[in-house]
Amino acid sequence: MPDRYTYPGSDVLVNRFGITDYDDWKDAEPDFIGARMGALREHPIAGGFDLPHLQAVHAYLTQDMYSWGGEIRTTDTHPGGTGIAHCRPQFIVPETERVFGALAERDYLRGLDADAFSDGLAWVWGETTAIHPFRDANTRSQHVFFNQLARDAGWVIDWSQIPGDVFAHARTLAIVEDHSGLDALIRPNLITVEDAIRSDRLRASLDEHAQGVTTRRTVRDPETLDRALDAARQHRRNLPPPDAFGGASPRDPRGAPSPGL
Repeated sequence: MPDRYTYPGSDVLVNRFGITDYDDWKDAEPDFIGARMGALREHPIAGGFDLPHLQAVHAYLTQDMYSWGGEIRTTDTHPGGTGIAHCRPQFIVPETERVFGALAERDYLRGLDADAFSDGLAWVWGETTAIHPFRDANTRSQHVFFNQLARDAGWVIDWSQIPGDVFAHARTLAIVEDHSGLDALIRPNLITVEDAIRSDRLRASLDEHAQGVTTRRTVRDPETLDRALDAARQHRRNLPPPDAFGGASPRDPRGAPSPGL
């Protein structure tokens, strides 16, 4: 969508390399941002899981491509082709303060069992999707940010089991409906960090969380995505409660047993 961030008469975002061809831009951007995502897997940005923290992640990821990394957008945006509006620019800061304030009140989802953690993460991820603070690279910034939040709370998400286009569809639905689709995809694929570290396959999931939902290898029609999401919701409803597995919540990753909320 042409606006002040794009070259005149183009959908290409103004970038540091002066790339104006759409296909060349789309080829270059994932390489640069993907490399930065890889670096954050090794060295996460410390922060308070608030708007400044998310801005720092976004600025780091986009620094090679754009001069406005980390800046709150000043134009209206919407998920492509949906007609659904994201938060208006003037409300972005107060809305993020509301959402991340609620996250802080819940101690950043620490000490929760799998059901409560999944529901809480799905809610905050859906709300942040609706806010859409930046002109571009919101999905990738949120992916890094919320995977870091999950790990800090003692969980890792096995993204190899979550189709990227279905997760993107669930995020869009969270704007206009609720976060149940996100919860349905996250909850069955939660593993404690301790268990992930003990498993070679799950360790790879910890180390490669930049892949998966941020790389949409296939994009299916909305009806197919709805059916896939309905199947995920049904699977989610059929899961036994966390205490059926003999463990209510992970140990706090800082070393002490997680406190209850």
